[in-house]
Amino acid sequence: MKPSLGVEISSGAVRMAELVVERGRPRLVRYAEAPLPHGAVVDGMVADKSAVRAAILGCIAKGGFKASRGAGELRARVNVAGLRAIIREVDMPAVSDAELDTAVQLQSPDLLPFPADRTLLSARATGLSTRRSADGSMSSDVRVLVAAAHRDLVESVVDAASAAGVTVVGVDLGSLALLRSLVDPAAVDDGPEAVVAVGAELTTVVVHERGEPLFVRTITGGGNTVTRSISAALDLPFADAEAVKRRLGATAGVAARVPPEAIAAARDGSASLLAEIRSSIEYFATLDGRGEVRRIVLTGGGAMLGGFLERLQHQTRATVSSGNCVERLDTGKVDVDLLRLASTGAVVLGLALAEPGGRKALDLVPPETVARQRTRQAERWIGVAAGVVVLGLVAGGALRYLQVHKAETGVENLDGSIAILNREIPRYDLVARQNAAISSDEALAQPLVSHEVNWPGVLSALVAYTPFQVAATGFSGSVVVPPASTTSATTTAGARTAPPSALPSPSATIGTVNLSFQAPGFPSFQQWFDAMVGSKRFVIEQYSGVTNSAPATSVKGGGNGSGIAFSAQLGITGAIHTGRLHEFEVSTK
Repeated sequence: MKPSLGVEISSGAVRMAELVVERGRPRLVRYAEAPLPHGAVVDGMVADKSAVRAAILGCIAKGGFKASRGAGELRARVNVAGLRAIIREVDMPAVSDAELDTAVQLQSPDLLPFPADRTLLSARATGLSTRRSADGSMSSDVRVLVAAAHRDLVESVVDAASAAGVTVVGVDLGSLALLRSLVDPAAVDDGPEAVVAVGAELTTVVVHERGEPLFVRTITGGGNTVTRSISAALDLPFADAEAVKRRLGATAGVAARVPPEAIAAARDGSASLLAEIRSSIEYFATLDGRGEVRRIVLTGGGAMLGGFLERLQHQTRATVSSGNCVERLDTGKVDVDLLRLASTGAVVLGLALAEPGGRKALDLVPPETVARQRTRQAERWIGVAAGVVVLGLVAGGALRYLQVHKAETGVENLDGSIAILNREIPRYDLVARQNAAISSDEALAQPLVSHEVNWPGVLSALVAYTPFQVAATGFSGSVVVPPASTTSATTTAGARTAPPSALPSPSATIGTVNLSFQAPGFPSFQQWFDAMVGSKRFVIEQYSGVTNSAPATSVKGGGNGSGIAFSAQLGITGAIHTGRLHEFEVSTK
């Protein structure tokens, strides 16, 4: 949960407290206070704005208060108090919560002692009430709690806080802040209870039931009343008389050293204040439907005067106890005088606390202040958006510059490559011309050698495939000339095309050989015939009839008897080509 900041501007000091709620328990994050010179705040109104501004800045520096990360500013709730800040409880016809403030505003001339155009108010419904009309019938109304303050009072506090750099997000009555810090919302005690806060110049009496205020009265007078009485009795400056008064509330040994005249003056000075407090509580008991106050919680710096609590209890016959506004707080991480904070920090801690149970907060911020804050917030967001746009434009421009620079570098590299290529073109043109000439020579040579017969290979194949019993007696050969090719090997530009001729296929006939043979007998002929057919090197185109021949003794491997003779014409296949075609091929790699 986000921290909340309260700023109390009282007659004697400025106090600042920052709280954060963790696991349902508020924790004190930062606290600081700074004294105010006498007369800086009179009856709750800021009379010396520069002194209040300096005190706020001193608290900010001393406590280390920082602007919230999201808003970039110190956002705080401040208090107003005095005779021109009041609370009223009224009954009115039921209206919606959204229309409640407007409905009360219309009735404010009859309800409030301030001019309507100079009044700031806020209201919330607290329950139902019944009333009897003129004809005797009963009707139900809504009981409404109205907080109101004079515009001059509120604006003096808001202006002083704003001058110190604090953005006021809420203006609360000090009496309501007292209840939030001193009353446990989980308490189940029934009956009214009074909270009495004795300040320097003002004393606030708030009678409530379960945290909901029923009666509020502000008394002019407080701790400074006792100080002035001591100052007059001892003829001392105000500051020295304040020091004497503080000793009256100290330990017994210190208080014993106070002059008797000061003790008597303090007693006389506080008597009128005690009487006002008693009369306020007694007046509440006389109101219609109200009961007697049996419990009083005493707080404030003025209440630390020695004997004040006991005298109040004696005069009111109520149980009086000192309020402790820090008992429900986690204060372990803050270096602060807890005894002093317990007696003087009720209002500032209450300002930093939210209304319990989700109740509507009574807020007296002037509408113009809200409008200015919204305008500043809008301007801030516009500034942020403009900054983002500018950063985007700068980033886009930088990216575009890098892209252009990269493109320019690429163009420069390409220009360099082109220059190198231009220098190499003449050399490549010479190579191209030479390649065209070689391709032309290849085209001329290939027809001459592609079908050339490898005659030594023919003889070797004949020997290999002729059975040794068969003897060749005649041999002649010829070449089959292929038809002339009509395809050019190169174009007019000298570019290489497909070769005009290729090696003959293994089954093509590239030559002819005529042979005469003698053999011992017909089986030898059959053996020769089968060998030639299976050789794939020769094709038997024709052969003569087998005839008797010379005596077998003249035939290789022959024996007694006569041999046979025959002749044949063999076609030489492409499998026995010359192989010289590769010597005239031009590499394409």
